[in-house]
Amino acid sequence: MLILASSSVSRSNLLKEAKIEFQQISFDYDENLDKNLKPSIYVQKIVLEKERQFCTTYEEKFKDETLLFVDSIVCIGDKILTKANTKEEACEMLDLQDGKCASILSAFLLKNLKKRVFSLSKTTLYFSKFDPRDLKDYVENGFYKGKAGAIMCEGFHKNYIIKQEGNLNTALGLDTQNLKAYL
Repeated sequence: MLILASSSVSRSNLLKEAKIEFQQISFDYDENLDKNLKPSIYVQKIVLEKERQFCTTYEEKFKDETLLFVDSIVCIGDKILTKANTKEEACEMLDLQDGKCASILSAFLLKNLKKRVFSLSKTTLYFSKFDPRDLKDYVENGFYKGKAGAIMCEGFHKNYIIKQEGNLNTALGLDTQNLKAYL
């Protein structure tokens, strides 16, 4: 059975929607890495770091299972946006997106005793200008929390996407189409 080594509700929902059987193991990762890297390198390093931390803790328990490690980041050009910790950080991130575009990079590592597959997917979203009242409501209610780049494709941002290049599931946190090809 597939083991999703993540506490992400979004990723769990994506796997359910894709009808992929899995067990979710929540794990609190330390994602502090140097952000002075290219976004595509950064997100891959985070996934490898998640693998290292998880396997250090559960070395024997899941060694015979198929493990899935995933991370997503948002970038504006080469500027990496991770999760906002405060309303101020969320406002800064949202200001960078307002009437512009943002790319979501989602990487996964699928591994078991027989294979190791690494995948990197990208989706770029183009936004119209945000309504200041909607923006204030989004931030004040804390809907940005836990969202890379404070982006909520299925909520606030949905009304402002004017163009999308790439797969929506990538933007939501996991390219399930690509994952299914390797299961």
